[in-house]
Formats: sequence, structure tokens, C-alpha cells
Amino acid sequence: MQSHPPSRISKSPRPPSSDKPKRRRKALSCYDCRRRKLKCDRELPACGRCRKGGIAESCSYNEFPFLPGEERSALLHNSAYTLHSPPPAPAPQDHFGRGGLEHSTADQPAPETRVVSLAAPQNAGSWQLLGASSSATGINEERPSIRSNAADNPDGHDDGIGPPGSGGERLRVQTTILRGENFKTHYYGSTNPISLISHFPELRSFMKETIMQRTSLPSLQRELKALQVKWKGMRTDLLPQHEWELVGLLPDPETMDAHVQLYFDTFETLYRILHYPSFMREYEAFREDSRAARPAFVVTLMLVLACVGCLAAPPAQQQQQPKYIGDSALARERATLWIEAAEAWLPRQSQKHIYLAIWQIRCLLLVAKMVNVVKKKRTWTAAGTLVREAMSAGFHRDPTILGDRVSVFDLEMRRRLWATILELELQISTDRGMPSAGAALTADTAPPLNIDDEALAVDAAALPPSQPAEVYTACSFLRVSASSFPLRTALNSLVNDIHAQSVYEEVLRSEERITAALHRLPPWPDDDAGTAGMSARGRTPTLARALLDIQLRHFLILLHAPFARQADANPRYSLSRMVCFNAAFRLIDQHRQLTEAGNQILLLLRHDYFKSALVICHNMYIAASVHDNLLLQSNSTTLIHYIEAVLHLLEEKTTRLGTGYTHYWYIAAAAAFLRSRIPNAAHPAVQKEEAIYEVVRQYHRVLAHQEDLRKAKELLFPMRLVPGVNSCTDEPARHHHHRDPTPSTRRLNRSGSPTFSQEDLSLDEFFFGNPAAWTFDNLWAME
Repeated sequence: MQSHPPSRISKSPRPPSSDKPKRRRKALSCYDCRRRKLKCDRELPACGRCRKGGIAESCSYNEFPFLPGEERSALLHNSAYTLHSPPPAPAPQDHFGRGGLEHSTADQPAPETRVVSLAAPQNAGSWQLLGASSSATGINEERPSIRSNAADNPDGHDDGIGPPGSGGERLRVQTTILRGENFKTHYYGSTNPISLISHFPELRSFMKETIMQRTSLPSLQRELKALQVKWKGMRTDLLPQHEWELVGLLPDPETMDAHVQLYFDTFETLYRILHYPSFMREYEAFREDSRAARPAFVVTLMLVLACVGCLAAPPAQQQQQPKYIGDSALARERATLWIEAAEAWLPRQSQKHIYLAIWQIRCLLLVAKMVNVVKKKRTWTAAGTLVREAMSAGFHRDPTILGDRVSVFDLEMRRRLWATILELELQISTDRGMPSAGAALTADTAPPLNIDDEALAVDAAALPPSQPAEVYTACSFLRVSASSFPLRTALNSLVNDIHAQSVYEEVLRSEERITAALHRLPPWPDDDAGTAGMSARGRTPTLARALLDIQLRHFLILLHAPFARQADANPRYSLSRMVCFNAAFRLIDQHRQLTEAGNQILLLLRHDYFKSALVICHNMYIAASVHDNLLLQSNSTTLIHYIEAVLHLLEEKTTRLGTGYTHYWYIAAAAAFLRSRIPNAAHPAVQKEEAIYEVVRQYHRVLAHQEDLRKAKELLFPMRLVPGVNSCTDEPARHHHHRDPTPSTRRLNRSGSPTFSQEDLSLDEFFFGNPAAWTFDNLWAME
């Protein structure tokens, strides 16, 4: 009797159906390995082949709902991504599987899009990014916060780049950061410096292991935050309720003199907001009789001081360690107080009679918030609002169309303010990862003239001639920067476009345009300071020359970084890796040289050096994964040297602001992680201990120099302690001398209570359920 093999038909209690489609074998490999017909180790959250190829963010398992229960649970507990597969093919709406995830069927060749959403409690903290279960509660506290969305080309390549020889040259990987849940979310696009972390899962795992081994960090963080919360409750009585009390917020005359000079030697060589001769005339009058000063000038002066308060300490304290209140430097707290006072004063002014000082205050408010990291989550919306306010006033149209209705002085000031607003908004949009408002508007306003303020008189009958581009003036930066503004705006929109596909040939053409713009920058030798007045005030072209180079060069990194991550899979993209390295080195060198020269304005105003360090770390790690990589063997010392240089820059920034531990922790952990990958390096446990020690040292330094809260109140508002200063008998005398174009309200708040709203601060915002869960997401919230 002939034997028969066992039947392969599944023994189901249901009778077999003749029209039921044939059952397909479960595909356990990731989509990319299956497409390339390569062996997949099926590791989670990304397989080893995808990690080594630098495309871990695009690794996805299309048959995820069919995985066994244990594997599916492991994926949920370890993946920090939202999983995406190729775009959905048309399918009936009733074809859904368990869990609400759509399944592919036999007549649908292309896998369908699936998004796995992992919910968590509101205060999950660090587990949003790293993913873990609380050791204390045993509850999964994970929520996806960084999402790397890999979209596909029509040909079905999920990473957007075809294999060598396939002709696939398009890269369509959109990296975003989406923090929070429900309607309490914050979005950050591809150009945001932190977005690169989503392509570096190994670093996140290293950081998680490091944090779990050192539980003293949460207690330090809580201690600082407890002091900050206590200070928030004590500072409410410092805030002025009347316009004439604004003078009481100003420091001593010597400090004001030094800060005003520093402001014009730094910020006003880049962004033109104030007119030096007219401002100094009013400042000298204010020094002689502060009661005669306009409230608008007092607010302007406060914001000038706020812009540079963290750049230089008062003369008496220059040789001392800065003082702190909680996790904020005393200078930053003073600047925050000035910013809040200006924000309370500004809305009370008439919107029908706006004058130059109002626009100057609006611009200064934005700059002061950027430098002091105040309300940073709302900076991008504030910048967009300022652009729209300027457009509603017609700043985007050249003021010559007003004819005799605008003076020569106001005509040029309108051009300067418009150019300043556009530059600030573009930088803020790039930092946030959002398209710039300048990409969608049409304007015909001419760039500012290349002249110094001394050549522009308030009562001038005609504009002076503009100097050649080779002659450096206080307006040179804005005029030269305007020539590359369309290019930078277009590149920012391209990189942050969620639907754009990066074509390598287009990236190379954009690189050529950036290089040409860099070559067109005027040389401006340091001994060429324009007029004699500028030279006497100590203004040199060093800062303007550096920023013109930086704001162009950092787009080379943004364009080439996605391709540099693929250099090991496609040798053609090795060029992109070298471009990223060279641009990062140059950016870090320029920031370091400025800081060593005592000019920290770009250190507080920009994040290029931080982004550059992350790019170096990531590309260095990818190179380390390749056996016998010559780049790593011959240049590892140099690469580590640049990363350590950024650590020193971040330490300087943390010292001046008292905040910024997040970025410092990122780079400290990345440096330790890379050292552990270098041959003959110290044991990884030693590297982890060194990384955590660097952050702990920063915390202890800040805790060791805490200012007494009562003394801090005296330092921030000394006029409050003078008897009779805030009495009502002084108020009429002060208002008798006001010279504003329109009457001003005498009270900043008609209700009689302080104008500045005190938000309810719950310690739950700072104290975490699991002390060992202190990671970069919680650090981020501290800034």
C-alpha cells in the first residue's frame, strides 16, 4: 500500500470553503531584506542589516500583526518609532485585521500603511523615547516621541534609494519629533537639531543603560526644580504695576553703560533695530533725568539689556562664578523679568498710533527670547506673528511708494526692520524644523543701504549713497545676507517638506549654489571697520563674516546628511559623508574661535555646533560598524577632538544661562558611546560612568552657586527697597514728562493685580514617578 505524506491542510473545526484564497506563508523578515532577498535576523526594533546600513529608521515588519504574542510584545516595548510601510494600495474598507491594523491580501501586491500608536500616561517622561517598563510600577510607560517616517517611491523601495545599479537616486525619509499626546503636542521638523537622534537608536539604548546605572541624577534635577518653583512664587511681587515703576527694574548706571556698549558692538553689527546716534542722545538724557524718559524708551532699554545680560556679567562680578536661582542663572532671571515687563507694557499701547519704538520693541522682544531661551516653544509662532504684523503694515512693499508720507530716516529704518524680521524668522523656522514664512510671500522692499548710522540723520533730506560691498559698515551683514535669502529660504522649505523627495543630483546642484554664495562673500579684513566712529566703538567684521558663512554652510549638512547615512550601502554617497564632516568641522571651528575671543553671541543665538557634533557622532558610528574602516582608524582622534570642543561650548552656554543640560547630555553620551566603539578603548562601563559624571558635575556646579532668594529679590529690583519710590506721590511727576506720541495707560493692569500671569506650577511637572527614568526627554523639558 502506497504511503502518503501528511496533509498540509490546516485542521480547522470549520468546513473548508472552496472560494477561500490560498493561505500565504508568514513573512517574518523586514520589508527591506525581503525586497532585496537577503537574510534577515529579525531583531527588534530594527534588524542588524538595516542598522549596519544606516537605515534603521526605515526597517519595518509588514506582517507585524501576525507575529507571535511574545515577539509582538517585545516590539511594543522596544520600538521608539511609529512603524510605517509603503503607501496603501486601494482596498475595501472592511478589510481590517485585529487591533485595527490593515492587512495585505493576495490581490494587493504592495503592503499597506500601518501606524502603531503607543499610548502612555501624561508624565511618562523619558520612556517616551527609550521605551521601558517602570521598575516601580511595572506599568508600560512608553510613548513614541521621535518618529522617523519612511515613505516610499512608486516602485516600492521603502528606503527611497534603490540598490547600486538600480538607478534609484531619490531619498524620501522624513524625520520629525512629535512630543506629547492628544492636543498637547509639539512638532519639530527635519532641520531641528534633535531630529538626528531618531536615526541613532544605538545611542538612545546607550543613554538608557547609562541613566539606569546612575540614580543620583533625578535627585539633583528635583533639587534644582524645587528651588525654581519656590522662586516662581516669590517673584510675583517684583513685577511692576505702573509704567513709572519700570525704571526700578534697571540696574546701576555702570552696568547699563557696559551692556549698552556691548549690545551695539554685537547685535547691531548683525541685525539692525536701533539707530545708534538717536538712541545714545536719548540714553544720555535718561542718565541725567530718568523721570523725563518716555516709557517706550525705558522698555527699549530694558530689552537691550536683556539681549546681552547673559553675555557679560556686571563689572564687579566679572571675575566671579555666576550665581543661579534653581536651574536658571541670575542674569537670565533678570532678563526674563525685563522680557515679561515689556510683554505686559506692549499690548496696552494704542494700535492706531504705532510709531518706530513699537516696532523696535517687537523685534527686541524676539531677540531677547531667543538668547535667553524664554518661551522657546512659542518662539516660532511669535516670529510668524511678527512677520504678519509687518506685512499688514506694508513692510514687504518698498517704502518709496509712500512718497512724501514717509521721511528719509523712516524709509531706511523700515527697510532695516523688514530685513531683520525676515532673517530672524528664517533662523527660528530652521531651528524648529518648519517652513519659513518668507518662502510664501512676495516682497519688493529693497535691502538696507550699506551705510553707518552716522551717515543717516533723523532730519536728513536725502539718503546718502550706499558704500560698495567691499566696505564694511554696520549694515553690511543685512545687505549681503539679503542676496542669499531666497536660496536659504528655498533650501529650508525643501528639507522640511514632508512630501519632497531628495534627488541626489539636485542636492549636488544646491551644494554648488551654496559654494558659489560662500565664494561671493566679501573678505572684509579685520582692520577695515568702515568709518572712524565704528572703529572707535570697537566694531569689527569678525562676527558678521562668521555668521554669513555659518548660515550658508550649515545647509550643506542638512542637504547631505540623509545621503551620508547611506554611504556604506552606496559608495556614491561617500561624498556626502565627507561634505558633512568638512562642514561640521568648519562650523565648530568658527564657533570656538568666536567664543575664545570673548564673543558668545552666536553661542547663545544658534545651535549649529550642536547639530554638527551629532552629525559627526552618527557618521563616525556608521563608519565604525564597517570592518577595517580607514576613516575611523586614521581620524578617530580628530573626530573625538571636535566632539569635545562642542562639549566645552555647551558647558560655556550652560554656565551663562544655567540651563541647557539636554544638549550637553546628548553630546557627552555620544562621545562616551563612540569611545567605547574605538579599538583598545576603555570598557563601556567606564565610558558610561565618565559621561554621567560630566552631567553630574554641571549640576553640582550650579547647585554650589545658588543665590539666596531674598537677596535675589533685592538684586533684581533694588528700587523697591527705597522708601517712597513706589508711592503714589511720585507718579504724577513722572507722567508729566512723558513724551509718547499717544497717551499711555498709567497702570500696566487695570485690575490692580500684577500683569504677569503666574501659571500654576505643579511639582508633578518636574518630579517623576520613577527616579531612574531621567533621560534626555526629561532634560529637554528642563530647558
